[in-house]
Amino acid sequence: MAMPLLSVPASAHTIVVSASPTENAILEVLPLAISITFAEALINIGGSNSISVLDQAWSELALSKPLVSGAVLTSELSPTETSGLFKVNYRAVAADGHVITGKYEFRVSPKAMAATDIESTEVNYLLTGSDNKLSVYLIISATLVVGGGLLLFFIWKRQ
Repeated sequence: MAMPLLSVPASAHTIVVSASPTENAILEVLPLAISITFAEALINIGGSNSISVLDQAWSELALSKPLVSGAVLTSELSPTETSGLFKVNYRAVAADGHVITGKYEFRVSPKAMAATDIESTEVNYLLTGSDNKLSVYLIISATLVVGGGLLLFFIWKRQ
């Protein structure tokens, strides 16, 4: 009875594995481009992918439509001497058709310490807004299997 429920498809969406600049980075100068790398390839359908970078005055700094190269979404930034807090908003479409959106911030401070890691390769799972519901399906499936097994055991015992 529980067997058809065990074949519930997994709903694993791609996640952000890195970004340049990274979340909460403190840079000495604004980079020439921003790039976000996902765990799986992206597809480019019309204007489905976007990166928006705003400075403290809410001015848009992204110059071009973002380029998709496999799992990497990149956009050039307009050169500016502005410093302070910059907000990044992104939207990407994974190869499985799911939309991934998210946002993060970084700072540009001419007085940034030289030890600041600008090109971090650390995996940052907090950048993504997508949900992974695989664990929910596993819990439901395991509950059904154990419950079904116990039901069969007690029916067998009564006979």
